[in-house]
Amino acid sequence: MQMIRLRYSLLTVLALAGCGNDDRDVQTPAGLDCTVTSVAADSDGLSRALASTDTGGCVLLAQTATYVGTFEVRAGVSLAAEAGTRATLRGGSAGFPVVKLNEGAQLVGVDVLEAGGVGVAVYGSKATVRDVKVSGAKSAALAVLCKDGCDAGTVSLTDVVLEKSQLGLWVSGARLSMKGGQSSGHESTSLSSAAGIIGQDGAKLDLDGVTVEKNMGVGVLVDGAATSASIKNATISENAERGVWAQRIAGTIDAPALRIEASQVTKNRIVGVGALESRGIIIVGGRVGDTVAAPLVTNLASTEMVGDGIGLFSGSTDFKLESTALEANARAAGLVDGSERGIIIVGGKIAAGASGLKFVVQNSTGADVQISETDRTMPAKALGVSAPKLALPPVL
Repeated sequence: MQMIRLRYSLLTVLALAGCGNDDRDVQTPAGLDCTVTSVAADSDGLSRALASTDTGGCVLLAQTATYVGTFEVRAGVSLAAEAGTRATLRGGSAGFPVVKLNEGAQLVGVDVLEAGGVGVAVYGSKATVRDVKVSGAKSAALAVLCKDGCDAGTVSLTDVVLEKSQLGLWVSGARLSMKGGQSSGHESTSLSSAAGIIGQDGAKLDLDGVTVEKNMGVGVLVDGAATSASIKNATISENAERGVWAQRIAGTIDAPALRIEASQVTKNRIVGVGALESRGIIIVGGRVGDTVAAPLVTNLASTEMVGDGIGLFSGSTDFKLESTALEANARAAGLVDGSERGIIIVGGKIAAGASGLKFVVQNSTGADVQISETDRTMPAKALGVSAPKLALPPVL
């Protein structure tokens, strides 16, 4: 933590290099190393400070204040609340986020509330967002877009709370690490927009200790052949349009495109973890349970109550479930429909719910479906399937 002695008036921004006059102590948050520090006391001052601060510099938000507008943080610049305080940012519109972070920028210790569009937008391969809450955004709470050189860096989120927006976290192309925090309570008239987390266009997600819950849409959506996700120690719960859904991802058992480890995937509607035309999915440990049934029109042209723990559809292959508890799911513990190879279930607990169904394998020759006979159930008739390709909402 840096401490700077500073004199400033209410409507003034002072840029400092070294020591200033003694009036009070200004402390930067821990972890920030600033070559130059400015303090902005109001919205206009913040805009001026951000426009004049170069790489390595920091702009601090004074005391507990509210700033209204759209604010762009230049490459390599940090925007933060003073240590021990918290500031609020509001504003933005459909075309302009409240905060735009360029390559290598940082955002620390602020609340972004009621954005007119995206709350926080990151453009580039590298940025840091820490101890930030975004609530009530009319689009994505936090959006990340990287088009070139995306493997050169990582967008790092630590203890970030995204809530009550039309979409939680949207990532296109970038490598992103999220540690702790949550994405919850998102609602929208478009269910694809009400997701907790979406990764697409070659995004690489690393989610550790994250909570994704109570969203009107899907909890976590992983889309596309170049996109991948690692989910560890997570809680994915009470999402209305599936817990985790992978569509057209391309990995192998040795190099999975989706890995879920030591996570609780519970109380989601329709399916806990599902895959459409996908390969390379591993679930290790944890629990997939208490999936809630919902009435859906299925491929059998009938409406059925669908609530399965695992769902593998349309030729999804290279799937491994190891030491995971599947239990108390409304319809089947698992459903394999139209997949004929590379399905491996090892250890764990496979328990039928109230329906009496464990793993159901149908529309498959079973040539390489390695599921113990004691963990399989053959129902009297085929189960109806609802496995749509979920739409990707436009964000940035």
